Amino acid sequence: MFSEGLMHGRGTYVWADGLKYEGDFVKNIPMNHGVYTWPDGSTYEGEVVNGIRHGFGMFKSSTQPVSYIGHWCHGKRHGKGSIYYNQEGTSWYKGDWVNNVKKGWGIRCYKSGNIYEGQWENNVRHGEGRMRWLTTNEEYTGQWEQGAQNGFGTHTWFLKRIPYSQYPLRNEYVGEFVNGYRHGHGKFYYASGAMYEGEWVANKKHGMGRLTFKNGCVYDGPFSNDHIAEFPNLEGELISYLDTTPESALRNQYCRSSISAETIRKLDGSESNSMLGSSIELDLSLLLKMYPERDQSEEKKQVEYAVLRNITELRRIYSFYSSLGCDHSLDNTFLMTKLHFWRFLKDCKFHHHKITLADMDRVLSANKDIPVEEIHSPFTTILLRTFLNYLLQLAYHIHHKEYQDRSPSLFLCFTKLMNENIRPNACRVKGNLFCEAHRTLYSMNYVDKCWEIYTVYCRPNAAPPHELTMDMRHFLWMLKRFKMINKELTASKFVEVIAEDNPFMHDGIDSNFKLELVFLEFFEALLSFALISVTNQSTKFYLNFPNDDSSGNKAGSTYTMINQNTQNRSPSALRSQESEVQDGSTNSSSSKLGVLLDMSKIRQSEKKPKIKKSLSDGETSKMNFKSPGKERTFLLSQNEEKEKSKDEQKEKFNTWISNMYIFFVNTLFQAHKHEETLKEKVKENRLHNEAMALQRKVENEELEARLNSLREEETKRQDYEVAITVIKEPVDATSLNFMPSLLKDDTVVSQSSKSIASKKKKK
Repeated sequence: MFSEGLMHGRGTYVWADGLKYEGDFVKNIPMNHGVYTWPDGSTYEGEVVNGIRHGFGMFKSSTQPVSYIGHWCHGKRHGKGSIYYNQEGTSWYKGDWVNNVKKGWGIRCYKSGNIYEGQWENNVRHGEGRMRWLTTNEEYTGQWEQGAQNGFGTHTWFLKRIPYSQYPLRNEYVGEFVNGYRHGHGKFYYASGAMYEGEWVANKKHGMGRLTFKNGCVYDGPFSNDHIAEFPNLEGELISYLDTTPESALRNQYCRSSISAETIRKLDGSESNSMLGSSIELDLSLLLKMYPERDQSEEKKQVEYAVLRNITELRRIYSFYSSLGCDHSLDNTFLMTKLHFWRFLKDCKFHHHKITLADMDRVLSANKDIPVEEIHSPFTTILLRTFLNYLLQLAYHIHHKEYQDRSPSLFLCFTKLMNENIRPNACRVKGNLFCEAHRTLYSMNYVDKCWEIYTVYCRPNAAPPHELTMDMRHFLWMLKRFKMINKELTASKFVEVIAEDNPFMHDGIDSNFKLELVFLEFFEALLSFALISVTNQSTKFYLNFPNDDSSGNKAGSTYTMINQNTQNRSPSALRSQESEVQDGSTNSSSSKLGVLLDMSKIRQSEKKPKIKKSLSDGETSKMNFKSPGKERTFLLSQNEEKEKSKDEQKEKFNTWISNMYIFFVNTLFQAHKHEETLKEKVKENRLHNEAMALQRKVENEELEARLNSLREEETKRQDYEVAITVIKEPVDATSLNFMPSLLKDDTVVSQSSKSIASKKKKK
């Protein structure tokens, strides 16, 4: 099309070199939208400005299996875009571009299946990022520099195992990296439970370090070239022992090398005679000290027999509770955390023995090198052997007075605990955090923020070790401060919710507001409060809030990030074995997977049941028309009931999600944020007032100094004037004394002159 002699509108133009453009023209210039076709067959379709690719468009090369779809700026890839490096679509990059260069945040999937997700700079991995080598079951999370691990990070080696396998951990390094090597200070956690913490040089243990064996042996000292410096011949035995070798091999090597007790400290005796085998070492040293030395051997043997008889059931219990709240595990293993352990203790009614969960934490942490801040941490991991040791310690603490005059006492304590608490109650999950899997996965989204709030409002315990704890009174004060105590959630309702799972909270008359709460009790109480304080009316209003999608108004849509509960990992690193050119490896597995929940979709899902019902009704009528048999009608009605039941469950779950979101995000977190903002403002005002007071003090001091200076000058001036006056006064007095004599002289002279004159006249 032409206008005023110029190409204007839709058209096609072919240059002399074969380049063709089909699209919009504005006064002889390709503009808006069009398609470029190069002589080699490559094409571009998208937005064009002044004849240049600018805006959103797609380029496809004919000479190479490369295609790009995304944003352009002045002919270059710039902004968000995706590039595919092969026709199968298995090698690609999606993320930020700056002038044809990968820069910013992006995901790179290599042909091998390895994935990297994180920051980029000048086409290489640079900054914070995660990489997963799917070909070797490895993962790195941490800092990158010029394509290699550099800085602080976590490298994990996943081991595929069958359920209930011996080792509940994977191999993992947490520490510093230099050019892809473990270099600097770091910790290496072995799959067996052993751990090395110390210095590394080029992937080898070198320098001062601490090696803790799986049975409690501890070596503190220098390492050289990945060996214990004092005993370099131990290397072969050491490495194999850390994973699978029986303890006797290492013990024999110790004997050959004459290792001193100062070099290796065994926490549970000089030898391992455990009935449970080398894979599970019970640390009974502290408990056995409670008995006479002559009885210790028999006590240890009998309690190990008791644990051995129940080991299969205890393994099953450990596996069951450690998997709660976990959707899946890459290496088919689950690791128990303190949060799971607390739930196990409450399910088995340990707290009915007049001991709180907080008291149990203190009992289990006594005489151990556990930091004060980790005594009540819900994220502390618990190995199977630690789990068994905890049970023995609690069994002794609860029942030792009852069996103190009988033998074997520890055996009887453990047996009673198994028979009365664990065996009848274990795996019957109570509470509202782990009761349903899909609700648990959603609830875990709020754990981190709630833990932050919990720690803010804890108070130091009066008794040693003076760790931070929260009692009922502080919890109620917190809710009142947040203005969340209302006609739905009253103080009485608050007490009632807590008392449901704790018999010592309320006896029907009196309430114990000094009762300590661990984080599990705190969080489960909040989940209960969410169902109480959020009314059906507010939920209905929330779900039906108008949403204008056409205008881009998202006021009615609520977006919630659902974090999958994953095991705690620290950053670690490993050298990248595949380069960008080779379509090497990358890692993109976030420890928390975000699932976007749009409440507008929930509203759509509420409408779907009606549509399904109408369709099923229509199908039923048609089927009845064709085949009016009662049997088929009955089957169809059953299907309708199943569909209706599923729809009701979905609707119920959606309502529950909205209740949780309103309570936590819109109410609790906002109230906490408001309180923290007020605290910051108060702190700023206090600092400002202090600064102003200091400034006024300085100004007053300067003014006072100036006034003092003026006063001193005035005093000096006055003193000077007085001195001058004193000096002048004697001179004036002398002059006055001379005046009479002068007057007399003048009188005498005048009289003599007169007499002379009179004598002359007489003559």
